[in-house]
Amino acid sequence: MTINIKDALHYENLKTIKYTHLATTIVYARAIAEVLGYSKEEIHVIEVGASLHDIGKSFIPPSILNKKGRLSKEEREIINLHAVIGYEILKSAGYGVNVAEIARDHHNPMSKNPMAQIVRAADIYSAMREERSYKKAKTHEEAMEVLRASRVPQNILDALDKRYGKKTVTNPIQSFSVQTAIA
Repeated sequence: MTINIKDALHYENLKTIKYTHLATTIVYARAIAEVLGYSKEEIHVIEVGASLHDIGKSFIPPSILNKKGRLSKEEREIINLHAVIGYEILKSAGYGVNVAEIARDHHNPMSKNPMAQIVRAADIYSAMREERSYKKAKTHEEAMEVLRASRVPQNILDALDKRYGKKTVTNPIQSFSVQTAIA
């Protein structure tokens, strides 16, 4: 896939990649990785991948990305390209295989990359736990049910449950540090 940045990049789309969602995805991914015993270097890769997992959305036509209401089958196929586009961007920018694969596989339940599976779970969990104008935030237990139905590996479910199952996390961004995420 060849990407012509000048013709394809939709700067306005960067505004739709919400800071709070990215921040909570990073926090949840880091928490999962810590519980699973990943090294400091591996956690850094996971945090970078989590922060860039939706970068491909900047190349999706704004009329589709910002559409109010249900997407058509064709529109859904186009928006789903953001994962492959993100992979190509990150691979060509030299971010490394794991970071690029995190972008490519963050919606793929069959990914063989365990880092991508961690970010996938964190992405879903973050979306479920966020209050949006069109939905209430789910509880930890409700979000875990969605993750189980989404075929998230059991070790990742156990890690999330261990970190967030017994307490209410009202604002996980409080533990987020931009310096940590990009250091």
